[in-house]
Amino acid sequence: MELPRELLASLDGYPDGLGRRWVAELPAWIAAAEERWGITIGPPFQPGGVTSFAAPAESSSGEPCVYKITVPHPEALGEADALQAYEGDGAVRLLAHEPDTYEVLLERATPGTELWDVPDDDTRLSVACDLMRRLWRPCDSSAITTLEAAASAWADVTERRVMTTDLPWVTDPIERGIDLLRRLPCEPHEAVLIHGDFHPGNILSADREPWLAIDPKPLVGDPAFEPMQLLSQRGGRIAEPGDAAAVEERLVLIAGMAGLDPARIGLWSLARAAEWSMWSWDHGDTIDAAIAYTWARTLDTIIDR
Repeated sequence: MELPRELLASLDGYPDGLGRRWVAELPAWIAAAEERWGITIGPPFQPGGVTSFAAPAESSSGEPCVYKITVPHPEALGEADALQAYEGDGAVRLLAHEPDTYEVLLERATPGTELWDVPDDDTRLSVACDLMRRLWRPCDSSAITTLEAAASAWADVTERRVMTTDLPWVTDPIERGIDLLRRLPCEPHEAVLIHGDFHPGNILSADREPWLAIDPKPLVGDPAFEPMQLLSQRGGRIAEPGDAAAVEERLVLIAGMAGLDPARIGLWSLARAAEWSMWSWDHGDTIDAAIAYTWARTLDTIIDR
C-alpha cells in the first residue's frame, strides 16, 4: 500500500522493529476504520509526517474528512483530548477517535494550504501568534502530559547524551539548557493547554475559519514554551539564527504579538534548542544538531546581556 514518504523513511528508526510491525498491521486498521465510521479512505497526504498515516476520506453521505492513525509514542497520547478541548475554536474539529489504536477522524481543512505558503514573514507571524493565543486555554485533562513532566524527562535524556557523547563544541549552552528544563517549569507561571508543535506547517487554510491548527502534541504548562518554532524555523525546517541582534529583534517581535515576556521565551527557546541539538546528534543528523546548538549558543549570549 502507498505510505507517506516521511513515514516510510522513519520506520527503521523505531526500536525493536516497531515501525515495520505497525505498517504490516496498517491495512487491517484502515479497513476496520472504514467499516466502523462508514468512510472511504484515499491515498495518504504526501510527503506526510514521520509518525503517522493521514489521508483524505469521505463519509457515506459525501462529507469530506481526514483519517489519521499514529505510530504509538508518548507525544501522540493527548491529541484527541486537545482537539476535544479546542472544540473547533482555531483548530480542526475532532469527529471521532479510537484511543487504543491512536486513530482520529478529523474535519478536513479546505483548501488546506500551509501557512508557509504565505510569502510575507510578518503576515505569517501575525496569523500564527493570533491563532496560538486563541488555542491557549485552561485544561485539566489527565490524558495530557504536563510540561513539567516532559521537560524533566528531556533534561535527563539530554544530560545522559552529553555525558556519553564526544561533541565537537563547548557544552556550556547545552548544560544551561538542561538546567532550564528542570528549573523553568517550577517557577510561577500561568498553566494552559499548549499545542506543542506549533509552526506554520501545522496551520492550514480553511473555509470555516481563515486558518485552523492541526496535529497537536499537547502539553499543559507555561505558554512561553510554545513560540520557539516560530522563532527558529524557515520553510519548515530549523534555520541558522543569524547574528544575535537579528535573533533578539525577532524574539521581541514574537513576544509582542504573543503577549509574552521575551526573556521568558528566550529561556525556554534556549532549553528547547539544547534538547533538539542532542536529539539530532543522537539520531545522526549532525547538520540540524549544529544549527540547534548555534541557536542555544546565540540565545545564551542574548540572555546574558
